[in-house]
Amino acid sequence: MFYAKDQHGNYISAEKASKQSSYFCPSCLETVVLKHGQLKIAHFAHRKHGCYAFSEGETAEHLAGKKLLASWCYQFHCQVELEAYQEDFRQRPDVLCRFKDGHRLAFEFQCAPLTATAMFQRSAGYQQHNFKYVWILGRRHYPQRNLTQQIAQFIRWHHNLGFYLVYLDTVYERFEVLYGIQMADLLPLKYMRFFASNLKELENFLHTDHHIRYFRLTNSEQEKQIRHLVFKMHQRSRQIYRLQNMCYERRLSFIDLVKGVITAEYFPPIYRQPAFLWKARFCLLFPRNAKNTSMKKFLNQHNIFIMPFVSLNQFCYSEWTEFQKMTGKIDFSQNYRYN
Repeated sequence: MFYAKDQHGNYISAEKASKQSSYFCPSCLETVVLKHGQLKIAHFAHRKHGCYAFSEGETAEHLAGKKLLASWCYQFHCQVELEAYQEDFRQRPDVLCRFKDGHRLAFEFQCAPLTATAMFQRSAGYQQHNFKYVWILGRRHYPQRNLTQQIAQFIRWHHNLGFYLVYLDTVYERFEVLYGIQMADLLPLKYMRFFASNLKELENFLHTDHHIRYFRLTNSEQEKQIRHLVFKMHQRSRQIYRLQNMCYERRLSFIDLVKGVITAEYFPPIYRQPAFLWKARFCLLFPRNAKNTSMKKFLNQHNIFIMPFVSLNQFCYSEWTEFQKMTGKIDFSQNYRYN
């Protein structure tokens, strides 16, 4: 943290503090240590990680990001505070903007791992006290090939951007927006990127309609899907192995069944596991009763990411409706049976 209290209860910044003096955390009042080295910006740190307001150890990225965000916030001609502790709900946003019209905007720059429960509780604290808030992510939360719950919980959706995430790159001092995020079975996550050099540029980008659509799979991508499926079959993935056994018991071709339920275009990034798994399982269990089966039996927390900022029902319903159309075209008596 950048600010602590001295022995007289006055706030002092780490840049102006002296190592010969004693300083205390404004939240828990425990003694803090002044750190001023070559690798990190001057800051105060707890001797133990027992403070509810500063529960995470601060990295150089987090310290630099807070300062960078604060410097950009002055573009909005507002009062800017670093680490402004809110006694009402015991939270400390990394950067807080107070505007002349009375509204408050909190920035959380999240570099460390955070559970969905903790993130939801922090967000609820801001909502309950009429703060607007923004989660900005550090490089640890950048997606690799596949989406994880740790990243998915920060995803937002807007008709201008589709599903999107906002990152802060403290090395190049810029925002990076991943937008139009979408997935397809057995393929890497797909998205577009935009870089903004300050908050004004970011704001303008977020308020522009980018006409997001789901991409159709190319022939090359469809071929890659089948190669990856065959590879997973050889790996004897537990879920695929179970489906293979179910197909064998019904004298059905597993690979042909999967080809029948894999869609020809990308879809919303809501699935924890490849969508073809639940679709194939559904076809095996209810080959002729699609319309009478509850969506919630198959699209639930085991298959769907927790996304607190997205109303997932509309996307689940849309996916379910499209799948029902697909199952109506499947003829198990002919297409997938062994001779």
